[in-house]
Amino acid sequence: MFWTVVVAALEMIVIVTCAYGAFVAYSAAAYGVIFFRIDYALASVSVGALYVALCIADNQYDLLGPEWNERSRTRGGVAIALSCVILLTIGYVTNSLGGYSRGTFLVQFLATLLGQVAIRSCLRQVIDQVRWRGHWRRESMVVLVMPGARGVRHVRARLAARHEHIVRWYDFPSVTDLADGGASLEVQLSAIRGECRALPIDAVLILFGSDNMEVVSNAVEELSELPVRIQLLPVELAELMRRSRVGTYGHLRVLELFCGPCSLRDRFLKRSFDIVVASTLLVMLWPLFAVVAALIKLETRGPVLFRQTRHGFNNEPIQVLKFRSMTTFDDAHDEFRQAVRNDPRVTRVGRVLRRTNIDELPQLMNVLRGEMSLVGPRPHAVAHNHMFADQIRRMFRRHNVKPGITGWAQVNGLRGETDTFEKMQKRIEHDLYYVDNWSFFFDLKIMIMTVISKRAHIDAY
Repeated sequence: MFWTVVVAALEMIVIVTCAYGAFVAYSAAAYGVIFFRIDYALASVSVGALYVALCIADNQYDLLGPEWNERSRTRGGVAIALSCVILLTIGYVTNSLGGYSRGTFLVQFLATLLGQVAIRSCLRQVIDQVRWRGHWRRESMVVLVMPGARGVRHVRARLAARHEHIVRWYDFPSVTDLADGGASLEVQLSAIRGECRALPIDAVLILFGSDNMEVVSNAVEELSELPVRIQLLPVELAELMRRSRVGTYGHLRVLELFCGPCSLRDRFLKRSFDIVVASTLLVMLWPLFAVVAALIKLETRGPVLFRQTRHGFNNEPIQVLKFRSMTTFDDAHDEFRQAVRNDPRVTRVGRVLRRTNIDELPQLMNVLRGEMSLVGPRPHAVAHNHMFADQIRRMFRRHNVKPGITGWAQVNGLRGETDTFEKMQKRIEHDLYYVDNWSFFFDLKIMIMTVISKRAHIDAY
């Protein structure tokens, strides 16, 4: 509790300092004067206090639990944004925003956001180092391996690699061994329960297989008298559980796998962002579209836009638009051939378009039509998908979300020609990582990397 208060107080000091420091810096830059304003000082303190209160409500200061490490910077950023929104709402309702500069507010928001990311990154490093060196009690657990559980060695290796503090490890014999004269499961569980009462533990982790649910149920009932968390892990689904989240169906709590943006809130947020950004870019870039169209027409005969059938969401075929960059402009009549370096089919204008990714901009219209998203796995040609479908497991799971103009594979340098199995497999791995770890902030990160990262433009030809 003491260290929780210290961390919360330290974060509040940083947020308040960043907020008021941003006001001072903006005043000096915009007006050429530095002065003290009590209303800005109170607003800075209010943002810091609201931020800490929201973090406490979101259990972000459980320094010994998983919440501290689970997307802590992202969740802290959301808390900053909500604090600013609440402060604006209070100011509007009380009619006290008359002298508050909009420029100052924006600068304060950015400063506090950067300050929050910096302080939380530093605190995570310091706290992890203190915990791993044994100067601070880490969360400890007892592990029970139920009869018949398979693949436990892999789970044990992963727990060891993370230096988890395991106080006891109990391996139960098989059900047949218990029936052949071994002590009954109830007797063993009762002894374990008595031993655990004397141990400084926070959780009991039960590893089990798919064919002994009655045994697991008895173990949970027996150990539920301990004042610790009881955690269940079906060993055969351990890899899938890494990508799971707790959801609801009616009044039932369920585990959701391979979700992506599947909730109404997530779909609404992603679609709204797509529409706003795509519409804005089309309005801003129409002069560029006109110039590119004229250059294509002047160099070669044929349509300005290239239409190619590709797989979209749920494997549905869609017509993806691009500025035509080749003399061959209709893939329906030709055997599929990916563009290669120094491809003779690429025109002079097309070479510039492909190197700068301008040829992809017409896909903003696909985004407005709802066929694509700004961010997602890049859509492959149908023939290209069928070429690797029998070689790469779960390849079509990348179509559980809408394809994107840019994606996680592309910003990591996995774009261009995929002429080998290894190249395609690496791209699919990144696409599936995106599907399994989607978040709105992950989309923002990919869009920023698309603009500033050199790796995003590797193999553009």
